[in-house]
Amino acid sequence: MVKKKTKLKSAGAKIHNQKARLSRRSRANERQKRVFRISRRTILIIIVLAMLTVVLALLISTFSNPKSLVTGKIESITADYYENYFYPRVENNGTTEKSLAEILSRYTETGFSRVTLRQLLLFDSERYADSTAFLTKYCDPESTYVKIYPDEPFGKSNYHVDYHYTCTF
Repeated sequence: MVKKKTKLKSAGAKIHNQKARLSRRSRANERQKRVFRISRRTILIIIVLAMLTVVLALLISTFSNPKSLVTGKIESITADYYENYFYPRVENNGTTEKSLAEILSRYTETGFSRVTLRQLLLFDSERYADSTAFLTKYCDPESTYVKIYPDEPFGKSNYHVDYHYTCTF
């Protein structure tokens, strides 16, 4: 009988050792899976951050270069000049014998006289005087000009502009 007991003990010990080994393996597998998930998420986050950095760098370089800043500023000043300063004066001071459309239709082909950058900066009590230093740093205020052409139906925003830049960027 003694032999049977030792066999049982050794068999039980074998079963116990196998269970212990399985649980260690399963714990190790769980750790490996967790490490894999964390590393995968970390790599994806790094890739997304790198892509965002590249996109932001491209946007900043595009919008902060002097050429786009200067041309954008001149275009916005020109729009303000025509829509809020020049057009209301033509509308209010036009002759009573002719309609506004008749007055503006004469200028659809030839356009109004050219408006220099200096005139744009000084119109309406020097509204854009704060932009003078920046714009004249890159552009000649007398040689840079715009020419405005009214378009039908001759509303406040019905026009197109030819921009002539004499600038160094």
